[in-house]
Amino acid sequence: MRTTLLVGFPNSGKSTIFNMLTGQLRKVSNYSGVTVDSAKAEYLSNSINDIKLSVVDLPGIYSLVPTSLDEGVTTAALIKETSKFDTIILVIDLDRFEASLSLLLAIKEVANTKIIAIINKNDHLHFSPEHTKKLSTYLGLPVFTMSALNDDEKSLDYFIRQNIESNDELSAKGKAFDLRTIKKLKISEGSQVFLKNIPPDNYIIATEKEIIDEIKTHQAAARSTIQSMYKHSQAKTNFTQKLDSLILHKFWGSVIFILIFYFIFNSIYAWAGPLMDFSETFFVRLGVFISPYLPDNFIRSLVIDGVISGVGGVIIFLPQIMILFFLLSVLEQSGYISRAAVLTDKVMSVFGLNGKAFLPYMSGFACSIPAIMAARSIPNQKERAATIMTIPMITCSARLPVYVLLIGTFIPSVKIWGFLNSQALAFFFLYFLGTLFALVAAKIFRLTLYKGETGNFIIDLPHYEKPSIKFAFKQSLRKGSTFLKKAGTIILGLSILIWFLSSYPGPNANDLIGKSDEQISAITLEGSALGFTGKFIEPALKPMGMNWKMGVGLLVAFGARELFVSTLGTIYALGEVDEESSSLRDRLSSELDPKTGLPVFNTAVAWSILIFFVFALQCISTLAILKKEMGSWKYPAFMFVYMGGLGYIGATLTYQFLK
Repeated sequence: MRTTLLVGFPNSGKSTIFNMLTGQLRKVSNYSGVTVDSAKAEYLSNSINDIKLSVVDLPGIYSLVPTSLDEGVTTAALIKETSKFDTIILVIDLDRFEASLSLLLAIKEVANTKIIAIINKNDHLHFSPEHTKKLSTYLGLPVFTMSALNDDEKSLDYFIRQNIESNDELSAKGKAFDLRTIKKLKISEGSQVFLKNIPPDNYIIATEKEIIDEIKTHQAAARSTIQSMYKHSQAKTNFTQKLDSLILHKFWGSVIFILIFYFIFNSIYAWAGPLMDFSETFFVRLGVFISPYLPDNFIRSLVIDGVISGVGGVIIFLPQIMILFFLLSVLEQSGYISRAAVLTDKVMSVFGLNGKAFLPYMSGFACSIPAIMAARSIPNQKERAATIMTIPMITCSARLPVYVLLIGTFIPSVKIWGFLNSQALAFFFLYFLGTLFALVAAKIFRLTLYKGETGNFIIDLPHYEKPSIKFAFKQSLRKGSTFLKKAGTIILGLSILIWFLSSYPGPNANDLIGKSDEQISAITLEGSALGFTGKFIEPALKPMGMNWKMGVGLLVAFGARELFVSTLGTIYALGEVDEESSSLRDRLSSELDPKTGLPVFNTAVAWSILIFFVFALQCISTLAILKKEMGSWKYPAFMFVYMGGLGYIGATLTYQFLK
């Protein structure tokens, strides 16, 4: 099998091209630092002349001197492991053509394999075939011009096939290095990997003058080729500068930032509400419809109470999750995220971080796992550690079903000042609270465990781009598909387990004599294994205003936060006589405490649970990736304890204040 490397600047379009070649849906965005680890997949066309081809997407680099962990992955592959690869595809960003040219020449010096160039973002300059041919001659390698977001995949496939098939064997000997030129790179002590990884069979034959002359020749020729084509690009640059004067304004930029994120949170309710109501009604009616066809024994209870109430109770939140990822994808493609990082840099510096940490935090709105990996792009290791140790406080999409369920049930939807929605504001507050405490925790870490100066913040500001609605929709479908797979596997299995533990061993038959249907349901539930467990932990839950049913939901949610909803769906279905005719929201709002006759769930209890979910670390996968990134189990153990303690204290104070 032949292997091809995809290399280029950050945000040059590598991952988009990788997706085109392999059919994958690797995350792409219009800002730097999205790809922080290598990804490998087979070429979509399977083989070329019966030879299988795999494509590897590497993190972006600016030079062969790494400044962060993600860049180190790429430089190690290019310098130390280049003999393992058959072809290097260098993706050149037309917006940064001359800088990309320097990277190309550096790679040509160290790579013992064939290099081909793909010049991306051709929609900015509109290269003609003649210009492409000239560039190919000047650069001494095959060149293909395209716009990764607009061009069809057939032309790219033809170019790849044509050049892979004609891949000539190159000798590993005779590659030129000049020590004086390398010294001029001013390689820092931490970047000695560059020199250490140079293959020993390469020898120094070139002179400094020859290398400099070659660079000047290539740059002059390439510059003259594209200089006449910059009119379109200059117009785009002028538009970007005009828009930046507003987007990056100290006051108006902050206002726009707040309005954008409020719009996202408001849309989750405004757009998804009807779809959620439809889904909820569908699963209720599904239970009513199939109930007569099932035997009146444990099978009916398993299907209705376990599967439909458990899995269906989570699936109804699919519209909110898809809308969230659709809007985030549009935002990421537009080029706004880099500007948001600049806007937040000054605020982040107060907490011992810089704007570079905004990008992992932003990724945390989707999922903590890729967000923690995205922190590899932070050069300062102490800032990176402080960022990683606080990312799980950022509200991820797994919290979304819990937030939507409780806010939609216990916080009435009213208009404030005629245009602000109370539920959207509550949602915005939870996101803000998690982010604020993440920053406060980061500041504490920077003053204690990870002392040091705050690093400088440097970031490329890309041109604004028209987002691809098609791609955003694909990303949304992908996330929705992942969510459904989780619902059909993990959540289904655990819902059945919860049903079993909620039904058995059950009470003594004599205890049910003379009892009403409602009393029988309650006694059966409390006499189950789950009931015993819940009753055991209930005293610890009382300060937070929670009963044993909620406590069981919290315990199960440590596997995955969405399981809180499915667990309550199963437990409350078993606890109701007429469970086929009501939704989970109806059951929660109508349950009464048998001792006091008052509602078990109220606004104070709902806010208590919400605050607990804001702070507590309830995700096994996050703990695993923390161990991988930090190198020891002591870090996830510490995080689990401090976030769990913060959640318990916060929930207790909230309930005691609001009750």
